[in-house]
Amino acid sequence: MPRQNSNADTLLFIMRHGEAESLRVDDKSRQLTEFGRAQVSVTANWLIDNYCENRQVDLALVSPYRRARQTFDMLSLDLSAGKSESWDDIVPEGNPAMAHDYVDTLLNAHTGRGHQINRMLLVSHMPFVSYFLDEVCTIPTHSLFATASVAVVRYNIQKQKGELVAHFQG
Repeated sequence: MPRQNSNADTLLFIMRHGEAESLRVDDKSRQLTEFGRAQVSVTANWLIDNYCENRQVDLALVSPYRRARQTFDMLSLDLSAGKSESWDDIVPEGNPAMAHDYVDTLLNAHTGRGHQINRMLLVSHMPFVSYFLDEVCTIPTHSLFATASVAVVRYNIQKQKGELVAHFQG
C-alpha cells in the first residue's frame, strides 16, 4: 500500500545514479551501462509502488554529470517531474551543508507561495549522497549507497531536518 505524506512534511528521494562505465577520459562524461539503466528502472518501479502512486515528483535536482542526467532521463520514462534543474553543487565533491541550505530555501519559497513541494528528488553521486543524507537527517545514518539506490527521508520543513524512512537498494 502506498505510504502517505503528512501536510507538514516533504518526501526527499536521495538517489545515486545507476551503474556507469569505467573511467576513460574524465569522470563527468561517464555514461550509464545497460545494467545501470535496468537498475534505474527497478528503482523507479519501487518508488511508484511505495511513494509515487501518481507517478510524479514536484521537483528534481540533478547533478550535471552525464550518468546522473541519464539516470534522471531513465526515471522520467516512469516518473514525471513538475520541474527539474541541473545543479552544479551536487557533484561527488559537493558541499552537503550548502546543498541543505538550498533545499530549505526552495522548500520554504514554494510553501510561502502556497505550493508546497510534497516530493523532491535529488540525483547525485557517492560520496555526496551519503553525506547529504546525514546532513538532512536528525540522526545520522552513515549509509552507503549502491548504484541506483534511493533513500527516502520524511523531511520537516519547519525543523529543517528529517527522518530516514526507507533505503532501497535494488
